[in-house]
Amino acid sequence: MTKLLSIITINYNDANGLKKTMDSVQAQTWQEFEHIVVDGNSTDDSIDIIKSYTYTNLDWMSEPDTGIYNAMNKGIDKASGKYLLFLNSGDALENNDVLNEVKTVFDTDKSIISGNVIFEKEDGKRLREHPEKISFSYLVGNAISHPSTFIKRELFEVYGKYDERFKIVSDWAFFLNVLGRHNESYLKISETISVFDANGISSRKENLEKVNKERTQVLEHYFPRVFNNENDTYIFEKFIHTHKRFRDLKLIEESPIFRKVATVKLSFLAAIVRLIKPSK
Repeated sequence: MTKLLSIITINYNDANGLKKTMDSVQAQTWQEFEHIVVDGNSTDDSIDIIKSYTYTNLDWMSEPDTGIYNAMNKGIDKASGKYLLFLNSGDALENNDVLNEVKTVFDTDKSIISGNVIFEKEDGKRLREHPEKISFSYLVGNAISHPSTFIKRELFEVYGKYDERFKIVSDWAFFLNVLGRHNESYLKISETISVFDANGISSRKENLEKVNKERTQVLEHYFPRVFNNENDTYIFEKFIHTHKRFRDLKLIEESPIFRKVATVKLSFLAAIVRLIKPSK
């Protein structure tokens, strides 16, 4: 019988984080899901940790991979659930009853279902909620929290799996594509789903430049008529959270008339940017 939910956990040499994650999954009061652990051929105690768990809905594999999204894609290939939840090593479900509390949403036909997430850092915890409605400008300027979001598995069949060319932001690119470009359905729920280990690769300060670079590459890929020169890159980096042009990106990309209007508008804005941009 097909499960309603597949939980996918990727891990590489993080035995302590993996135990934290698997403890939270094993402790759930509702167990009608499958848990798939994809290990990247770890050399620490990760394999022994996995073997110490015996719950029947656990499936796992360990072999070399080429990165985070290659491992996630392997999990997608093995998953059979209607919805997928990516709960990576170090992340944890917020409480033992959380899946029981939200299981009824799996009977809906929404493509993306997002709950709240707690960001856990060394200096404390912070609750993050998604908005009731996802606008295009929100998608461009913000990330949807992976470990608190249930994704309909068939979306990966329709739009493809995670693009492995991007090493840090491929999940952001996926949400931008399915929600922003293709207007798939979205539902916000009020429950807090998970505690996110905010010390991962995409959260590190030293990787922010790489994140912005990859995000710009994604925008250039999906919206080549809008993001196609260095001025647009500068605008993206400086105005991503404030400028209203991002609300119209999808419309601009798809409409020749709006593209002409946008060209004039962006040329004017680029001229202003050149005036205020600090000289090197």
